[in-house]
Amino acid sequence: MNSIPNNIKMEKIDCPNGCQSKSKLVFKGDDNLHNLPGNFQILICNNCKLQRTSPRPVSESIGFYYPDQYGPYMDTIYKENNNNKGLKSYISKILGMKYRTLPNVKIGKMLELGCAAGSYMEFAKSKGWDVEGIEFSPKAASIARLKGFKVHTGTVEDAPRPSKAYDIIVAWMVMEHLHEPHLVLRKLKKWISPNGYFVFLVPDANSISRKVFKDLSFDTQLPTHLFHYEPESLKILLKNNGWEITRIFHQRNANTFLKSIETWSHKKKKNNINKFIKWLNNSHKASIIRSILHLLFGLTKQSGRIEVWARPITKQ
Repeated sequence: MNSIPNNIKMEKIDCPNGCQSKSKLVFKGDDNLHNLPGNFQILICNNCKLQRTSPRPVSESIGFYYPDQYGPYMDTIYKENNNNKGLKSYISKILGMKYRTLPNVKIGKMLELGCAAGSYMEFAKSKGWDVEGIEFSPKAASIARLKGFKVHTGTVEDAPRPSKAYDIIVAWMVMEHLHEPHLVLRKLKKWISPNGYFVFLVPDANSISRKVFKDLSFDTQLPTHLFHYEPESLKILLKNNGWEITRIFHQRNANTFLKSIETWSHKKKKNNINKFIKWLNNSHKASIIRSILHLLFGLTKQSGRIEVWARPITKQ
């Protein structure tokens, strides 16, 4: 792997929880998503167990690792709303595999962090939500605006305060990309109504995929994943910044593990395994097998995906 380009500025960071204890190396890895240059390391705080990528590209340089073909930027259809029809939708409901669920709150004003091209915002709007977005990619943000949504192009850190508080803020696989999650959590607390919710989804750094495949785990994604969470470190980070968790659960989903096998078998040139896993991941004939795996990985809390509902802590 080539070295990091000279124009990419790097920085070392300490634990955002302010822990004074030392950190140790978890493992090192490359960019397995786009094969861009650089080798990066993940450190874990000995006190709070929060994992972080350090050194890492600074916010002004991180865009290099988000090319236009970066998956979430693509204008895809929100699958749960549009593709889970008929028997497939019924099976998903019975097995408890519905995801990106929301608390039972009165429909009002919503903000989506990392809204990409606006697929989820379209879904939320169809349910009655008045939804806005924040998106780092100018190209993806422009597509969302063409759909009629108000979108701030840039980071959450530089976004202006809304004129009216949000009833709910959602972030699907975004928290791990933030340079300053503690500062963002404090900012969001000022933006949300007292009875509002922050609902988000993050990879689980304590999953079997991470333990087995390490840097080749599909959800490691260095260097764009700047923090690597698991339930306990999430609770500490949220509490330290004014939030309390009301619900935390693992998705019933085996995709992280299956994609990890695909990445590993490709890198290790295990062609027969790679061919089989691609069939398992994509073939309609394998849908029943995938459903069973989704259920098993969810029940054992090894899906690699954690959903969290949090509310702002208010003084008694």
